[in-house]
Amino acid sequence: MGKGNFFTKIAFFSIYMSDFPVLPSVPGKNKLPGFLALLMMLCVVVSAYPQPHSDSAKTHHLREVNINAAGEQKVYEGPAAVQVINTQKIKQLPVFQLSDALKYMSGVVVRDYGGTGGMKTVSVRGLGTQHTGVAYDDIAMSDCQTGQIDLSKMTLDNVGSIRLVVGADDDIFVPARLFSYSSLLKVGTTNAIPEPTFGVRAGATAGMYGFYSVQAAVFAKAKSRKHEHRQFFWNLSADLMRSKGNYPYIIRYGGADDSTSREIRKNSVVHSCNIESNAVWQIDRTQRLSLKLYYYDSDRELPPAAIFYNNESRQKLWNKNAFAQAHYHKYFNSKWAFQANAKFNYDYTRYLDPDYLNEDGFLDNKYHQTESYVSNTVMFTPIRVENGVAGLNLLQLSLSQDVFWQQLTANSLNHEKPGRLTSLSALAATISGKRWKVSANLLFSYVDNVIRDGAEIDDYHHFSPTVGGSYRIGDFCSVRAFYKNIFRMPTFNDLYYREVGNISLKPEKTHQWDAGLVVDNAFVVPGKLSASAAIDLYFNIVKDKIVAFPSHNLFTWTMLNYGKVYIGGVEVNSSWRYSISRRHSLQLHGNITFQKAIDRTEKGSKTFNHQIPYTPLLSGSVSLSWQNPWFTIGYSMIAVGKRYSLPQNIDVNEVRPYSDHSITISRDFRMNKSLFSLKAEFLNITNTHYEIIRNYPMQGFGFRFRFVYSFER
Repeated sequence: MGKGNFFTKIAFFSIYMSDFPVLPSVPGKNKLPGFLALLMMLCVVVSAYPQPHSDSAKTHHLREVNINAAGEQKVYEGPAAVQVINTQKIKQLPVFQLSDALKYMSGVVVRDYGGTGGMKTVSVRGLGTQHTGVAYDDIAMSDCQTGQIDLSKMTLDNVGSIRLVVGADDDIFVPARLFSYSSLLKVGTTNAIPEPTFGVRAGATAGMYGFYSVQAAVFAKAKSRKHEHRQFFWNLSADLMRSKGNYPYIIRYGGADDSTSREIRKNSVVHSCNIESNAVWQIDRTQRLSLKLYYYDSDRELPPAAIFYNNESRQKLWNKNAFAQAHYHKYFNSKWAFQANAKFNYDYTRYLDPDYLNEDGFLDNKYHQTESYVSNTVMFTPIRVENGVAGLNLLQLSLSQDVFWQQLTANSLNHEKPGRLTSLSALAATISGKRWKVSANLLFSYVDNVIRDGAEIDDYHHFSPTVGGSYRIGDFCSVRAFYKNIFRMPTFNDLYYREVGNISLKPEKTHQWDAGLVVDNAFVVPGKLSASAAIDLYFNIVKDKIVAFPSHNLFTWTMLNYGKVYIGGVEVNSSWRYSISRRHSLQLHGNITFQKAIDRTEKGSKTFNHQIPYTPLLSGSVSLSWQNPWFTIGYSMIAVGKRYSLPQNIDVNEVRPYSDHSITISRDFRMNKSLFSLKAEFLNITNTHYEIIRNYPMQGFGFRFRFVYSFER
C-alpha cells in the first residue's frame, strides 16, 4: 500500500470518527458540526499530499532531544512563562512523587491532604485545579468526573522533564487539546532512544512510618542491518509502594498559648502499584510510531480531618486507572509535517464511608468513566532559512483537530450515564526573527453534553484567542508578554452529582495577561559565575466562577455561577552556578511569588476584596547543591505565607504560615557497565508541624533512603 493511500485512509477514518456509533446524539442535534469534520479532513488530506524526503527533518528531532536532556537548568526565553525541572534537578531535591517536585515551582499551589497516600492536586496562579492540564508525553490526561488530576498517582522513575507552561507556547506542533488549558503541566518520559541496546534497573526506597517502595525496569533496542536509521525500542517498568502513614502530629485547641495534644495519624495505610510499558518504532529518519500502556491500582485508607477529640475514620478509596495511547509523526520535508494521536482511558473509583449519616447509614459510591480520543495535526513551514545546524524557522503554521467522547457511570448521579462529546480545532502560528518571536493561536471549542433520560442541556461553543511575543534586547536579556483567553467546562460532578448538580451551569472564563523580563546565562564572572533570572508580572480575571452554596441544610448544596475573581501577582525565578574548581561547583535555584487573588463577586458582601481560600500572599522556595567528586549534597527550603481556609479573611479561618527544610546526600558509583546510586533524604529537619489543607496535618521530621542499580550494554 503506498503512502498516499495510507494517509488517505487516515483521512477517511477521521471523518468516520465524527459519526462513530458509540457517540450518542440528542434528537435534533448534529453529532458534529459539518465544518469541524471538514477541518479534520483538511488536516490529514493536506498532510497526505506526497512530498519528497529531506534531511532537514533533523531540526525537529533535535528539539525533542533538548527538551528531555538532563543538562543544566536554564530560564526559558520564549513568549510563554515556562519553568522546567530536569532529571539532574530531580536528583538533587527531596522528592518522591511528581507533586513533590512541583512545590519548587513559582506560582504553584499544591493541595496536599497529608501523608504519602493523600490526594495531591495543583493550582497555578490562583486559577484553580481544573484550569491546569496535565500532559503525559504530549497527550492530555483526563478526569471528567472532577476535572482534576491526582498527581499522587505519578512517580518520577520514568520522568525525563517537568515543564510548566503558562501562556502562548511556541511549540505549536501539538494536539489542539494542549491549547485548551489556562496552564499546562507537560510531563515527558525519556523518550529519546538510548545508545545502549539493553539495560535493567532495580531500586528500593525505605523511610519512616512504614514507607517502602520497590522499582524495576528493563529496556531493549534492536537496529535494522539494512536500514541505517530504522530501530525498535521498548521498555517495561513497575513500581510498588506501601506506607502506614502513622506519623505524630499536634492538635492546638485554641490560640498559640492554649493547650495542645500529641496525636498519631490514623487510617492512613496506602498500597499502590504503577506499571508502564513503552514501544517506539523509528521507521526512518522522518517518521516514528510510539505506543504507551499504563496501569495504576491503589487501595487507600482516608485519614480524617484532625478535629478536636475526633481522629477516627473508616473511610476508604479504591482507584484503578488504565490507558493506552499511540503517537505517530512524519516529516515529509523541510516544510510539511504531520502527527496523529489516539488514546483510550478507563478509570474506576470507589469511595466508602461506613459512618455516613444518611438513611442507609453508609455511603458507597462507585464511578466508571471512559474516554475515547483521536487527534490529527499538520504543520507547515513556508519560510525557513539555514542558520548553522538547526536552521531558523521564520514562519510556522499548524492546524490541529481533536475529538473525544467522555462518559461517566455512577450510583450517585441524578442522570443516567451522562456523556460529553467535545471537538477542538486549533490554528496556530509562530513568526521568528534573529531577536524576536511572536506566537499566536485560535482555538474553537464545541461541546455537546448528552443525557440519556432526555433532560435539556445546551450545547456550548467558544473561540479562545492567545497571542504572545518575545524580544531579545542584548546578548543576555529579553522581554516577553502574552494574552490568553480560555475557559473550563463544568465537571460531571458540578452538573449531575446528586444533591448539588446544576445542569444550567456555564463554563468558567479566564483572561490572562503577562509581561516578563528574562536574563539568560549571563556570565557575571566569565568561567566562574553565571546566572539566569526571570521576573513576570501577571493579571488574571475569572468570570462565571462556579461555587457551591448551602441550601436547606449543611448536607445539601447548590452549584451556581456566581463568582468573579481578580488575580494579580509577581513571580521571580533565579538560577546561579559558581565553579569553584574543575570538579567542584555550587548551584543555587530560587523563586518567590507574591499573589493577590481577591473575590470581586458582590460589592458590600463579607468576602468582597478578600483573598480566595488556600491562596497565600507570599510563597517561595530555595535549593542549593554542592557537586564534588565524592558526593552531591543539597539543601532545600519551601516557605508559604498565611492563607485562609474559607472565603472570609478572619482570624478563625487563618491557616498558619510554614517553612519546610530538607537535606539530601547522593552518590553514584560506576563499575564497568553497572551504576550504583545511593540517596539519603532528611525531610523537614526542623520538625515543623504544619498544614497545607486545614485539619490535614503534614508529616514532621522523617527520612528516606534510596538505592538503585542500573546495568547497560
